[in-house]
Amino acid sequence: MKWFTNITIQKIKEIFSKSPIDPGAENLEKGRNLFLSNHISDALTHLNKAIHLGFEADAYELRGNCLQKLECHDNAIEDFDKAIENDPLKFSVYYSRALSKKAVRDFTGHIEDLYSAIYYYKKCPRVENQTLKTFETDLLSAMRDINYEMQNSSHPEKLPSSEIKSLIRDSLLLIKKVRLNCKILKASL
Repeated sequence: MKWFTNITIQKIKEIFSKSPIDPGAENLEKGRNLFLSNHISDALTHLNKAIHLGFEADAYELRGNCLQKLECHDNAIEDFDKAIENDPLKFSVYYSRALSKKAVRDFTGHIEDLYSAIYYYKKCPRVENQTLKTFETDLLSAMRDINYEMQNSSHPEKLPSSEIKSLIRDSLLLIKKVRLNCKILKASL
């Protein structure tokens, strides 16, 4: 019976050693490495190939981040939309999309995405205070920007409504609740 086990193990090794590397995954990995080394144009080339080959899992988010660095925010928002369709619970995509929406002066979309990022972040197993601080800073900055625009805009009808200000307050409260829950959790351990 030992001979059968040895043959089976050998066959499995042969299958895995001969299995071709998925070109979509390979392009995604190359794109990720190029993005991390700040070679954005080259990263885009590989990420486009990965998406074309049907490997969309993380490619849209990475390509959106590349486009964001190139200040192509409308295209970045489209990619972040697709990334959210693939994984609607990933807080980092909402946060990235919020940054692009801020750049195109979509106040409402910016705040809504920040709220979503906070909401999904609170469900993470490890919540870090620095990330919450970043969310809080962005919300307070958005509030200042909105107040400034309301005072100095010649087109007040294009500005966000009081509902968005309410959403900012709700987001700030959500951050406080997450911090409180973290303190309670740490105290109980």
